[in-house]
Amino acid sequence: MRVKTEDRRQAIVAGAAKVFLEQGFDATSMAQIAAQVGVTKPTLYGYFPSKEEIFLQVMKKVATELLAAAFERLAPGKDLGQTLLNFGEHFLASMLQPDLITLRGIIMTEGRRSGIGVLLFDKGLAQEIAKLAAFLATEMEAGQLRRAKPDTAAAHLLGMLESEYQQHLLGAASEPPTAAQVSQSVQDAVAVFLRGYAPAA
Repeated sequence: MRVKTEDRRQAIVAGAAKVFLEQGFDATSMAQIAAQVGVTKPTLYGYFPSKEEIFLQVMKKVATELLAAAFERLAPGKDLGQTLLNFGEHFLASMLQPDLITLRGIIMTEGRRSGIGVLLFDKGLAQEIAKLAAFLATEMEAGQLRRAKPDTAAAHLLGMLESEYQQHLLGAASEPPTAAQVSQSVQDAVAVFLRGYAPAA
């Protein structure tokens, strides 16, 4: 019974993702999600108490699972430059996924009004960014980077990784970047980051 219950829950999240991506957060109703999945509204509410909770789970599935693979590459004790390159390529490739760009747009337009933006950040991306900050703190302690605020250093690195792709991240680009373009951008960003946070001579 537990397996069937989890299967149904995942089916609801997958169906809800389709509706949210097509219609946005505000225009989506619990009735539409129930119809998409093929369950009754009481059944839907039995799994999720609100539309916000379903959207949170959609974001965790689409965003956090994509990004988790990048943050898992942050292993202390290895070559720092190569580790950051591996992380950066997976992070940026995930951020440029069409579904994630669409969901990010939904959060930007509707997050403040509904409060879903703060909820998603606190329960999702903030936890992943904390892993990057913790990794950078470890490298600072090891003398591989100059001592600084790890949270600030993490923000600088992520900002540089995204800096060349604001048009894409806003859904305003006509063509996606090539893998070669992403790779070069990551190399440039990591090089600048390592120079900026190089330990004192």
